Amino acid sequence: MKILAIHNILWSHYKARIFCGIHEKLAEKEIDFFVLQLAYSERSRLALKTDLSVHKYPYKVLFPDKAIEDISLLGKVFKVLTEVKNYKPDIIYLNGYYDLAYWFVLLYCKLTRTRLIIDFESNEISRQRVPWKEFLKKIFLSGCDGLVCLGTKAAEYARKLGVEPAKILSVKNVGVDNDALLEIYKKEFQLRNQRKLEMGLPTFNFVYAGRFVQRKNLDELISAFDTAQKTTKHGSEWGLILSGEGEEKPLLVNKISVLNNSSIFFMEPCEWYEVPIRYTLGDVAVLPSLFEPFGFVTNEALVYSMPVLVSERCGSAEDLVIDDYNGFKFNPYDKNDLLNKLIVIMNNTHKHKEWGANGKKIIDEWSPDIIVNELVESFLNIK
Repeated sequence: MKILAIHNILWSHYKARIFCGIHEKLAEKEIDFFVLQLAYSERSRLALKTDLSVHKYPYKVLFPDKAIEDISLLGKVFKVLTEVKNYKPDIIYLNGYYDLAYWFVLLYCKLTRTRLIIDFESNEISRQRVPWKEFLKKIFLSGCDGLVCLGTKAAEYARKLGVEPAKILSVKNVGVDNDALLEIYKKEFQLRNQRKLEMGLPTFNFVYAGRFVQRKNLDELISAFDTAQKTTKHGSEWGLILSGEGEEKPLLVNKISVLNNSSIFFMEPCEWYEVPIRYTLGDVAVLPSLFEPFGFVTNEALVYSMPVLVSERCGSAEDLVIDDYNGFKFNPYDKNDLLNKLIVIMNNTHKHKEWGANGKKIIDEWSPDIIVNELVESFLNIK
């Protein structure tokens, strides 16, 4: 048997852990596994290094000198189909349906009776749905032999689009390399107090790591934090760390200046293996997005045994967050809900350790090894 995975960018280090595990497991069964990566990265991440050391599986980058957005459709279709025809896979594992070139892969599979498994990352609430697009999704999904879903919400949406439950092979296609991240975190945690002192950070800190774009809802997070800090007796002990970059940063900087709040700190974007260092400085991770297909920030924080505060419009809230057990969910469109949850967390620091330990129990059930085993079993048993 030969299995070919087609993926968008090599930069996705969390996928590297999954692909490595699949390659190792299938090699034991003398099954060939190969990955076509379309590009090294995307425009927004070109400044960040692609860590080749984590990609220990057979792969080929089709357009090594271009960002994924700069590849022409015709060029992409030609190269992908050429590689597919030459490899002659029994199964194709495709990372989604969003790229027009992938429709040609679907057609190839139908014509050659090649089985097709796709990653399905959408959920119903992520954005406004357009009828004709929903119709096209149904057509694509009807041609697939199996779906690997990004959480429970994605699986629910797939079923609403007409996918038979038997075709949903997993709801745990959520990858962060738990062990690698935790190893870095534990090592760097020893310098936590020294770094906090050097940066002038307060005793406790909320931390957000990600892009500064509108849908991340950072404007409301800043407003809610500022109010919470000024209205609770423990407010002076708390700070907010915002780690990343994006088009909204000038607006956020100006907002903080107007609020005259010196307890909100910016940190520049960094490589994936440096992100755990940012988390060592925080006590509670927050993901305030107006929507996220999942939100890997939640996974990472739980790996570090941190409590989390997550928007209920993130897929991870459904699967990984239990109110007052390992953190809280909140409605990102309800300012008072976010404010009240911030205050509860700020006033109950004695519960942080318990919440963090509970979260670690949850994320241990979402380890890469579990995901790899589910994928390999799916490949072997797909009808």
